[in-house]
Order: sequence, then C-alpha cells, then structure tokens
Amino acid sequence: MRRPTELPPRRVSRRLGLLFSAPTILLLIAIVLGGGPAGWPVGAPATVLRFSGSAHGLYLVISEQQLRDLRAVAPRLVAKLLARRTTIVLTPGSPALTPPGAAVGTAFFTSYAEFIGRLQRHAIPPGVRAVAYDPELWRATPFLERLDPKRYMALFAGAAHRHGYAAILMPGRDLLAAASSCRQQPGEDLDAAFLRCGLAGEAARLSQVFEIQTAPVELSSTELRGFAAACAKQARAANPSVVLIATLSTQTGAGWVNGWQLARAAAAVRPYVQGFQLNLTRRSTRAAVSFLLRTFSALRG
Repeated sequence: MRRPTELPPRRVSRRLGLLFSAPTILLLIAIVLGGGPAGWPVGAPATVLRFSGSAHGLYLVISEQQLRDLRAVAPRLVAKLLARRTTIVLTPGSPALTPPGAAVGTAFFTSYAEFIGRLQRHAIPPGVRAVAYDPELWRATPFLERLDPKRYMALFAGAAHRHGYAAILMPGRDLLAAASSCRQQPGEDLDAAFLRCGLAGEAARLSQVFEIQTAPVELSSTELRGFAAACAKQARAANPSVVLIATLSTQTGAGWVNGWQLARAAAAVRPYVQGFQLNLTRRSTRAAVSFLLRTFSALRG
C-alpha cells in the first residue's frame, strides 16, 4: 500500500508564493528559527485563524447537515448559532451556511490522505478557515493512519498550518485498540490507554482546537469528569492556549439521551473545556434544541 505523502516541493513553494507576500515569508522564517509563539506549532503561518478563550461565549462544534436538521424545527436558533464567532461548522463540501465574519467554516476529514488529495486538487472551498481531522478505528480512516495516529496527526496539522488553516484534531479513544506504537494493554480501559499513550498532549500540542471524545461516557458523571479532567491537564501542559472541546451525543450505547441529560453532562465537564461538539440525528432535534437553550444562555432571547 502506498503511503500518503505531502505535496511535492515545487507545488508547495508555488502555492506558498501565491498565499504570502515577501514580508510574510520572512516572518514565517523567523517563526521557524525562533520557535513560534507559545502554544503554536513551529512554522504555523501568521494567517492561521486564532481561536481565543470564551470572550464570545462557549464554542459549539456542529455539522452543516445537523444545522439543516435543526433549522427545520428552530430556524431562529440556527440563525443565532451561525452569527456566533465561536460556532464551528463542519462540512465535507462548500460552507454555504457560514456567513463571513461569523461561524467558522471548517472542512472535515477522517483521512489525512483525503486531505492531501483535496489540497493537491485545490478542492477546499474558499471561505474555509479551519480543517478538522477525526481519525478513529473505522474504515473511513485508512489502515496506516490507524496504526500510527500521532504521526498522521502531525502530518495533518503541519499541512494545515502551511496552507493557512487552523487545525482541529479529534482522535478517537478506540485508536488505542489497534495502534502499533502505543496501544491498549490487557486489563486497561481505553480512557487509561489514551492518557498513558499521550494522545491528548500530542493532539493539543499540534492544534488550535483539541476535541476530547467524551460522548461514550457522558451518562457516567464520575467517569466523564475524570476523563475530561485528565485529558485537559495533559493537553494544557502541552499547549496552554489550546481550545478544548468535549463531545456530547443525543444517542449513546445506552439509548437516546434527552436535553436535560445532555445539559447535566455539559455541566459536569464545563470546568475543563471551553465548548462542546453536539452529535444528533433528525429524530433527536428536539432534545438538541433543549440542550442548546439550556447550555448556551445567549441563544434564548
């Protein structure tokens, strides 16, 4: 199997020449030689979007399709979400829903190889300001990427920054069941393996936004808080400026989750994160609306 590669050097230099002026290129060289600002991967260009604290409210990560489903039952709520600078909209195609200067249009990938292919074809739409990488133990992530998640997160984030995109990393806990470099040991749960292998710290070091996969344990408050707190500690030690997101879902292995349960889970992890990714289905849009109105108080008016 052929291993995915970066863009050929000539194409990279030609694309950088189009994106950056001479002073900007000199600044990039200075960053590379000097190590870059605290919390930023070495070599990240000055044009990469900077996410900042919670000055504009909690972050919400949600897919474009899920926003369309929500719009069918709560159009005013969706309009408010899209007007927020801390709403991150994941889309595999054109970010048609995201207005300029508001929600962050983000191209979503489960494969580094696919991301590089899109870059080579110049197929990432204008208006996309961030790219998200969600490697997990599923067929959507290529075999080699599942075996060595740290390597491919680094490749993804490096390519993102060189092309002017903020990087959002979302590594799945289940990767530790198959990774070759560091993997789950007999008698060890996935939470413990994820932390022992340092995936939280590595993802945070490389990215502007690191998403903690808490949805599988969202109904167990003790496990939820413990995992989120440990991930946050490891992540902030690696990159104090990283924005931390916790995942929540309207459907878990235990069944459907209502808006009150989602809000309770959000409150449990709120001390450790700056926002949430909400996963939902058309069947659960009412629960999602209830959660959003409970958790994002500015949306109620």
